[in-house]
Amino acid sequence: MSEVNPSPRSSVFTTMRFSQERGLFLFEHHLARMLEHAAKLRIDGSNINQASLLKLLQKNPPQVSEGLVRIECTKNSELSVAYRPFTIQNEAIDAITVPSPIWPPRVAGTKHGAWGAYIEARNYAEQKGADLALLVHDYSIVDGDRCTPLVMDEDGVVWVSHANSSVSSITLNAIHDSILEAGFHIQQGNLNERLVARCVEAIAVGSGVGVLKIDSIDNETIGDGSTRLFDMCVNILGTNYNNPDNWGEVWSHVA
Repeated sequence: MSEVNPSPRSSVFTTMRFSQERGLFLFEHHLARMLEHAAKLRIDGSNINQASLLKLLQKNPPQVSEGLVRIECTKNSELSVAYRPFTIQNEAIDAITVPSPIWPPRVAGTKHGAWGAYIEARNYAEQKGADLALLVHDYSIVDGDRCTPLVMDEDGVVWVSHANSSVSSITLNAIHDSILEAGFHIQQGNLNERLVARCVEAIAVGSGVGVLKIDSIDNETIGDGSTRLFDMCVNILGTNYNNPDNWGEVWSHVA
């Protein structure tokens, strides 16, 4: 981004999983969320459509076979694309907590132009030897630096934050019904210290990480060592990856 301290309303973006062979994972869902967030940020969404994004991607193909692609649209309707490889995927990790940035209600929960605070949180976690930063407000976890935390209590209820600063997770939405069908109950609420300290298992899900099992937070062991929720979500997401209907073709027909 050209601005040193960009405004949240300077741009809107989304980050998707891509494969040169299969295309974009859950493309239509990312497109719909990007348009929804653009409207909240008062960004002209006329360029945020399938034809424009596919043209951009085909003009700027990736140099690796798979990874993540970030598509951004500025307040001037200019589109840009950036690719990066996967880092951590479907593994056990350590997390630390950092204060969550606070935004006005119409900005909170969107993928906006001032995303640098989340990148700084991730960098801080890595500098401390952790893999993930969990964003905390009012003594509750409200989001992850690039994924959505889920906490399972002793009754088998899976909790997700209902804070307005939490970004809606396309990955969680994709596996939500399958989690319910497996016999779990998903509840929105506060991921406060008491819930997290007494939880059976904590994970995080996202386009860039798949499913992460959170083994520790701030150097304190989390959960009882079970992997039931983690294993189930990895399997469900794997099934989604293997479903060709979940991929939007981009480059396979480009010479």
